[in-house]
Amino acid sequence: MAYNPNPTQMQLTQTAEPLLQKAINFMETVSVWERKAARRAHIVGLQGEKRRLRRLSRDARNIVDWFEYKIYDTLCKEVYNQAGNADVSMFKCPKSTMSGIIEKLWTIYNELHQLANDLVVAKFRSFATPLYCYAEEIFALIGELNRNFNEYEMAAWEYHHISRYQVSWYNIHDEEEDKEESQGYSDKKK
Repeated sequence: MAYNPNPTQMQLTQTAEPLLQKAINFMETVSVWERKAARRAHIVGLQGEKRRLRRLSRDARNIVDWFEYKIYDTLCKEVYNQAGNADVSMFKCPKSTMSGIIEKLWTIYNELHQLANDLVVAKFRSFATPLYCYAEEIFALIGELNRNFNEYEMAAWEYHHISRYQVSWYNIHDEEEDKEESQGYSDKKK
């Protein structure tokens, strides 16, 4: 026999369902965009940013998975994600890629906060929590990317300087490798 929700639960579900669908679709779009941006970062020589974006993509996708299952468990609703636009065609060189990543991350950060705030207002704080956590990770990253961008600007975007931050001694590429491996990703070395 199927569970029949009470009227209060039905009202909450009707209010929150469009917000939850929007959050799932947004996070799926974020995941796809980050995966595509990672490929472009790799192509233009930003190897550390490639790793960082791949890791973020998996984090975003994990949030989508969590939402899909938690919505079913708590609201008895089956939802499916639909990715939106994830264009990265403007990423043609290290400078356009870095500026494009920073700009898009600000957009993601702002949208995440709005979605999370809307979910709190709809009395679904538990669904807002992973969005707030992801937004905080994005916020911290924006600060680091802005510092890197300014360094690259001062170095006139000369690749030998950029590569020191991306793949030399203590660098983003190696720092991100352990984080990626903790998620189960590994470059096949054998």
